[in-house]
Amino acid sequence: MRRRKLSLSSTRLIRSFNAVSVLQTLYREGSSSRARLTKVTNMSPATITRIIAELIEQGVIIEERIGESNGGRRPIIFRLNYDKLYVAGIQILRDQITLVVCDIKGQITTKKVFQQYSLEPETLVAELANEFDLLLAMSKVDREHILGVGLAISGIVDGENGILIRSVSLGWRDIRIVELLEKALNLQVFVENDANAAALAEMWIGEAQDVSSLVYIKTTTGVGAGIIYEGNLLTGMEGMAGEIGHIPLIRGGRQCRCGQYGCLEPYLYLPDLVRRYENEANEQLGNENELFIKAADGHPIARMIVDEALEALGVTISFAEVMLDVGTVIIGGIWGEIYNQSGTIITEKLQDILERAGLNKSVTVKGSKLGEDADLLGAVGLVINQWFTPPI
Repeated sequence: MRRRKLSLSSTRLIRSFNAVSVLQTLYREGSSSRARLTKVTNMSPATITRIIAELIEQGVIIEERIGESNGGRRPIIFRLNYDKLYVAGIQILRDQITLVVCDIKGQITTKKVFQQYSLEPETLVAELANEFDLLLAMSKVDREHILGVGLAISGIVDGENGILIRSVSLGWRDIRIVELLEKALNLQVFVENDANAAALAEMWIGEAQDVSSLVYIKTTTGVGAGIIYEGNLLTGMEGMAGEIGHIPLIRGGRQCRCGQYGCLEPYLYLPDLVRRYENEANEQLGNENELFIKAADGHPIARMIVDEALEALGVTISFAEVMLDVGTVIIGGIWGEIYNQSGTIITEKLQDILERAGLNKSVTVKGSKLGEDADLLGAVGLVINQWFTPPI
C-alpha cells in the first residue's frame, strides 16, 4: 500500500492539521459538540474553541442546534457547512474529458463534458484548465472552497508520486500528470487508476459504506479491479494491483487482443461482445442493450455470449475472493446493472465455482449504483479519502 501525504498548502481556506482533524471528526460523526471534538482529537478545550471560531468565521462549519444537558450548560452542536466544501473530479478518455464539481458527500452539483483537440499532455492540460475555469463559473463555487481535484484515469498509475506510468488508450508514458495539473489549476491534485478510484467511491459514497474490505470489478472501459483492505487502497509495489483484464483465467478461452487466450476482457468488455455477436450472427445491433434482449429471448448466439460472460464473471469474483478473502465484491459497469436486475444468475455461478473448488464460504456481491459516472465519482472519492481518512 502506498499513500500520498496530504498537503494543505494549496488552499488558504484551511491551513492547519488541527483544523483537518476537526473536519474529519465532523465528517465521520455528522455533528459533534466541543466536548466530543476534544475527546476524539485529543486536543485541549482551548485549542478546539479557537479552531471552531476560525472555521465558523470562514463559513466551513456552522452551529446546528443546542444539545441535551448532562447537568451543566447545554452544549452547542456543530456540523460541516456543505455549501462551503467541494471536491472536483476529472475523467480523461481518448475522445472526451469530463469535469465535475461535487459536495463532500459525493452529490454532483455541476458537470461539464468536452472533446479535447489534442492528446499531447501539455496541450490537453492547458485546454482542460480553460474548461475547468468555465466549470467553476457555471457552478458558482469559489476555487478556495475546493479541497482538491481527483483524476481517475485508465492505465498504470503511481499515485504517490503523481505519475501516469502508462496508458494504452491515451498513448502516454511516464507523464507527471499531477505536476502538470496542479500548475494549471492552482489546486491540489490526486491521481489514481480508474478502478482503484471507483473502489474508493464505493467505500465512501456507494454500496460499501458499511464494510472495510472489498474488491471493485470494473467492466466498462476495459476490465480491472480496485482493492480496499481494512480501509486502505492496495495498489501494489508498482501500481499494478488489480490489473486483471489480461490475466488468462479462462481455460481454453477465446483469444484476446493482447494475443493470449482466456483473458477476462474478451468476455466482459461489452463492445467486444457486441462485435463478436455481429460477426457470428451476421447481424448489426442497434445498441448494446439489444444483446441482452436477444439473450433473454433465447437467441442461441446471444445467449451463449452472455452465459460465457456470466461464467467469466463468476470466475473473476471467486478468484478475487479466494486470493483476498475480503467478503464483499462490487460489480461496476453494465454487469453491475445486470446483477441488480437478475443477481441470482451470477450468484449461482459464483457459488457453483466455489463449491467445485471445495471452498465452503459465502460472498456478498452487489452491483454498483454509481452508474455512468462511476469513474468521475471515483475521482471525487479519491479526494474525500485523502482528506477525511485518519490519522487524527
